[in-house]
Amino acid sequence: MGRTLLVAVALVVPLVALVVEHVGNVRIAERHHSHHDTYVVSAEFTRSLVLAMSFMAALGLLVAWLCDQDVFLADEVMALAFFDAFLVTCFVMWSLICRYRVSTFSDSMAVTPPLGPKVWVRYDQIDRLEWSGLRVGRGFRNLVVWVGGRRAVTLLGIVDVEQIIMSIDRFDLLPRKN
Repeated sequence: MGRTLLVAVALVVPLVALVVEHVGNVRIAERHHSHHDTYVVSAEFTRSLVLAMSFMAALGLLVAWLCDQDVFLADEVMALAFFDAFLVTCFVMWSLICRYRVSTFSDSMAVTPPLGPKVWVRYDQIDRLEWSGLRVGRGFRNLVVWVGGRRAVTLLGIVDVEQIIMSIDRFDLLPRKN
């Protein structure tokens, strides 16, 4: 029973991700609309995660079969459990990343974070902008947006932060190098 479940996870998880990636809504940045722009994680990045899941599933099934044939001394259930743990973790990460989006309007922005409800921020209420974390994606770090003395939202560097900053048009709030 346990081995069957692990094989099913190795087959179903990447298959679901492949189908959703193929038939799901196209996640392209919507720019230069009359009333808003939307920024999402690039399809190339999310597709590469799905391909990595597919490769690791195939590799896991191969290694488990080789363990079952006594080519390797490891237990095939343990090998499948290891690869399934990677697959489930990667699937959760992929689904959270696909949810992330930033929509900018003339006076505000709406950020749909990987977890939690959508956050609306009016540009005129922003106290400060602060860079955080390591450079990612297009070479940008995350940008923390502060409103009312509290962290309102973090713009992840995996989207086009430069264009979002241009939409906010509050360069006076960015930290200055001394």
